[in-house]
Amino acid sequence: MVSFLRWDSWLPWSCVFFTGLYLLGYWVVFARRWPPGAVDRFKAARCCMSIVHGTSTSMAAAIYMLNLFYTDKQQMSWSPTPSSHNSSTMKFWLASRLGAANTRFEEAIMEYSTAYFLVDLVHYVLFVPNQPLFVLHHVFTSSYMLSCRFYTGHGAFSTIILFVVGESTSFLQNVWTISLLTHGAKLFNLLNVPFLIIFSIFPGVLTPWATWQLCLYFLFSREASAVVPFPLALYWMWSVFMGISGSLYWVSTH
Repeated sequence: MVSFLRWDSWLPWSCVFFTGLYLLGYWVVFARRWPPGAVDRFKAARCCMSIVHGTSTSMAAAIYMLNLFYTDKQQMSWSPTPSSHNSSTMKFWLASRLGAANTRFEEAIMEYSTAYFLVDLVHYVLFVPNQPLFVLHHVFTSSYMLSCRFYTGHGAFSTIILFVVGESTSFLQNVWTISLLTHGAKLFNLLNVPFLIIFSIFPGVLTPWATWQLCLYFLFSREASAVVPFPLALYWMWSVFMGISGSLYWVSTH
C-alpha cells in the first residue's frame, strides 16, 4: 500500500484537520464580519489554519532540534573549548544529521506540514487566484517535502531547520494580516513596525544563513550525493531560494 495512504500516515488526517480549521474560521470565527463569498472572509479563514500550522511546526521543530543537539552532544562528549573546535564540531553535527535517514518524527512533521500547504494551495487556486507568488511557493515547498518523505528517505533534518527559521514569524504575521483585513487600526499600528522588522530579519538574515549551510552539504559534499540525487538536491535548494525571494518581495511591498 502506498505509504501516505496507510492508516498511521499523518498526511490524510492532517488534510482533514487543516480543512476543519479553515471551515471553522470561515463559518464561525469570521461569519459575522463578512457576507458569504467575500474574499476577505476566505483570507481571514486561511489565517486560522496558518497560525496553528506555523506556531506548532516552529515550536515542535525547535524543541526537537535542541533535544537532538543535546543528546548527540552528550553521546559524543563534545568539549566546550576551544571555539574553533566547536565550530568544526557543529558543522560535523549538521552534516551527520542532514545525511541521516529520516526519523519517524521528521516524517510526521513533514506530512503534517505538507497537508497544510496542500489545503492552503487549494485555497489560493479557488478563492485568491491572483496570487501566483504564493501558489508557486506552495508548489515548491510541497514537492520538496513530498520527495524528501516518500522518495529519498533522507534529508528531512533540512526541513526541521527551515521550519525553525521560516515559521517562527507565522503567529505575528497572521495576527498582523487579520488586523489589516478587519481594519483593526490599533492592533495594526501596534504590530506593523515590529512585525516588518522581525519578518525582515528572519527571511533576510537567518533563512539565507540556514540555506547556505544546506547548500554546502547538499551541493558540495560527496556524502549528500549518496542519499539525495544531485538534480533533486539542486531543486530543493532552488525551492528554498525561491521561498526566500518571495518572502523578501512580500515584505518590500507591504
